[in-house]
Amino acid sequence: MPGNLVLQTLRHVWLAIKPLDVPMAAVGGIALAAWKHVRATKDIDLLLGVGADSLDAIIPRLAEAGIRQKRARLSIKLGQMELVQLFYEPPEAMIDMQIDLLLADSPYHKVALQRCVSATLPEMDVEIAVLSCEDLILHKLLAGRMIDLADASALLRANQNALDLEYLNRWAEALRVNDLLARVSEEAINL
Repeated sequence: MPGNLVLQTLRHVWLAIKPLDVPMAAVGGIALAAWKHVRATKDIDLLLGVGADSLDAIIPRLAEAGIRQKRARLSIKLGQMELVQLFYEPPEAMIDMQIDLLLADSPYHKVALQRCVSATLPEMDVEIAVLSCEDLILHKLLAGRMIDLADASALLRANQNALDLEYLNRWAEALRVNDLLARVSEEAINL
């Protein structure tokens, strides 16, 4: 399970953005825990259903909450999405926690954000949204890093009887990650 500082930071960021009514969901290490795969994580990853042009309302709100930009240039391109990297120092922590906001306004990401599920993580008193298991697998496949592919395989193994395979396969093909899905599926079965 994510450490207390990670959860404290997630809570703080979530409550800062929530009043803006921006579609958002936790992704990354924190979201994995909601789908029976726990691994350590040291940062917050949130998928926001907006483009970079919508940051004018979000960034000032985050600044008011003590969340600051990591770079002079606000967003950087990460594949098909824009990435905004931020820092927050929880009270009395004396350490910066990194927050990555993935800005996604593609048709797929809009569907994924509509399919989010609510989760209350242990040691948190705030309900958050996480991507559905299928969409988290697709998100991991799109990222394509070794750790993401291992996460996708673990998610497939832990949730195999509850997955909507038709949805997963349809979007894997549309997003051109069907070869990766086949590979991690085979790994999940052979472990």
